[in-house]
Amino acid sequence: MSDTPAPHAFQHEAMATHWEISIASQERDYARHAAEAAFRELDRLETLLSRYVESSDIGRANRLARGATAGISPETLECLLIAADIALATGRAFDPAYASTRAPDQPADSPPFTLDPATHTLTSHVERLHLDLGAVGKGYALDRLADTLREWKIDAASLNAGGSSVLAFGTPGPGVRGWPAGLGEGPGHRMVTLSGVSLSGSGTAVKGDHLIDPRTGAPAPRTTRTWALAPTAAQADALSTAFFVMPEPEIAALCAAHPQIGAALTDPAGGLTLHGALRPSAAPRR
Repeated sequence: MSDTPAPHAFQHEAMATHWEISIASQERDYARHAAEAAFRELDRLETLLSRYVESSDIGRANRLARGATAGISPETLECLLIAADIALATGRAFDPAYASTRAPDQPADSPPFTLDPATHTLTSHVERLHLDLGAVGKGYALDRLADTLREWKIDAASLNAGGSSVLAFGTPGPGVRGWPAGLGEGPGHRMVTLSGVSLSGSGTAVKGDHLIDPRTGAPAPRTTRTWALAPTAAQADALSTAFFVMPEPEIAALCAAHPQIGAALTDPAGGLTLHGALRPSAAPRR
């Protein structure tokens, strides 16, 4: 039996979901102070990224008239640039502004907004901008919380947002490769070990039956869950949503082009198909 103490766990509510931070190899009081600092950062990010906060960067952007510009924080700019990268990589299977209302003279694929990184500004190009960072903001927040913990010299932690996104670094104790996490259900259930990576899941059981394919405007045909493994939680969060609407050949091609990315797809029978970086790392549950 190992004499290694169990990690210390701390909880918080923000962004309409439950958050948990588990910290290993630290005294509980020190771990608690570090977790509190991370949760303060989480609360601050919510005031910037949530579309439900009228004074947030996203709330203000969504009230812009066509052609108007608003200043945004470095954090919001970074999150939107990450979202733009994922939109490009997935052929717009992920698009946090897909529900924006364009004028009749605007093509459906015209950019609803543009960013100027030099001046930290966002300019709306549509009649009504509808930005929703719900499928990338929680992951981005996990990355920032992990940065805060590292500033506190925490070298081993697992961070969880709503049970659907996990980011882990270090290990919970000697002799183990990382933090355990599960994916799949029933006969398709698998365990993965996470360290320096993130795993995120998407599905109608979590987000309801309203997941829309931004490329068509129609509900996604998939009815089972998808997972994405990626170097950062923001990437994993956005990719798991994209994978829910992408055909499997597109997912396989994306994983082949980006060796650090993995995907897991459940089928109606409960099986699990793995692609990319998840193929060698997911072991069946014993």
